[in-house]
Amino acid sequence: MKVTMISHASVLVEDGPIAILTDPWFMGEVFNESWSLLCEPALTPDTIQGITHIWISHEHPDHLHFPTLRAIPEEQKSSITLLYQEHFSPRVLTAIKAMGFSRVVELPDSRWVDVGNGASVMCYKVGMIDSLLAIRSGGITVLNMNDCVLDPIYDRSLARYIGPVDVLLTQFSIAKWEGNPGDTEVGAADELIARMRLYIETFKPEVTIPFASFVYFSHEGNRHMNAWINTPDRISKQLADAPTQLQFLYNVDSWSSQHGFRLNGNPLDHYRADFQKICGLPYRSHPSYPLDELISLGQSLVDEVRASFPGFWLRWTAPIYFYLHDLDAVVRFDLRGSTVEADHRSKGECDLSLHSQALWYAFKFHWGFGTLGISGRYELVNPNANTHAMYVCEWYASGFHFRSLWSRLLGRRFWHFVLRRRFLHKLLRASLRTLRAS
Repeated sequence: MKVTMISHASVLVEDGPIAILTDPWFMGEVFNESWSLLCEPALTPDTIQGITHIWISHEHPDHLHFPTLRAIPEEQKSSITLLYQEHFSPRVLTAIKAMGFSRVVELPDSRWVDVGNGASVMCYKVGMIDSLLAIRSGGITVLNMNDCVLDPIYDRSLARYIGPVDVLLTQFSIAKWEGNPGDTEVGAADELIARMRLYIETFKPEVTIPFASFVYFSHEGNRHMNAWINTPDRISKQLADAPTQLQFLYNVDSWSSQHGFRLNGNPLDHYRADFQKICGLPYRSHPSYPLDELISLGQSLVDEVRASFPGFWLRWTAPIYFYLHDLDAVVRFDLRGSTVEADHRSKGECDLSLHSQALWYAFKFHWGFGTLGISGRYELVNPNANTHAMYVCEWYASGFHFRSLWSRLLGRRFWHFVLRRRFLHKLLRASLRTLRAS
């Protein structure tokens, strides 16, 4: 088996005629034009040759990147089987098929599935959208964790189920808002290192390849977070004593069960040069949006969300006050009271401060509030803010809400999702974590 680094969270796993490409993102910016690739990808959409499968781990755009998938030539799409987790919502599959991929396979949770030539894969769902993939062939197992955060209750049982792991691929740096400009006490980077160490101790891989973090925060509104990212040098130093062979791969570098590592120079030298140039890279900015347009979009979102949840579900929400620093204006977002309006108060009396374009995006698209959290383009003004309304909007975006609930309850897809994924227990734990975090 061979593992080749392609770009960010994209690797190519090959064994004989089977070639599985994961999470291809080869161009452009993501998360409201707020993340950019740090390194040049080893492939482009029109140079993909011989790929038999593409696996998409989850629907975040640095993993499910529509422009990259659309740009793959039609003749290549016809020969590729696209793999995606079996989910209660068919919307990702619908979008993938609309891009021209006619061969799509939904992977059941926690079951090994034959993909040909003696190779098999096992997809394990984590939370509402994430999933990991184990690939097994010829007695070798590669475990792709991408950005999954495993519940300690399940990680050891999962390790027993998967069996010996030869290669572990896992995220190594921050991937969401972690603090305001000027903050110095940010522990998320250390938490990621501790999580990597836990995964190494749990799965006991012979080789660990850190990946899925080769980006920079590329907007004027989030560039301060670049000061907190984990660099490959830091990871190599902090995990030098871990019971595994820790090895970064630069794009095009590879590992194989037959030949070991094939490196084009020292990967740490390549990455050191890339990470050191972050301050001088391009940073995007956006024009302002008028206040009346924001209020109109926000009211439409409130109406849609309120129509999708019963009243008792909204009682624990409270108004959120957004200070728009480019407009010197305030928007009051009240999901419980069903109003979005301008308000007269100072920045210090608000909950979040952000640019009007960031709030426009959050109101405009169903996934907007989730994107806002990941892009990190805001300042938390009130550390005790009740932001439950934003979490309800994210639930609405996930498709797991009360609108058409009875029709979904009668559907096979919904109950298959619930029963096969220990979903109710995971849902309860996720809800408790969300409440504690907010």
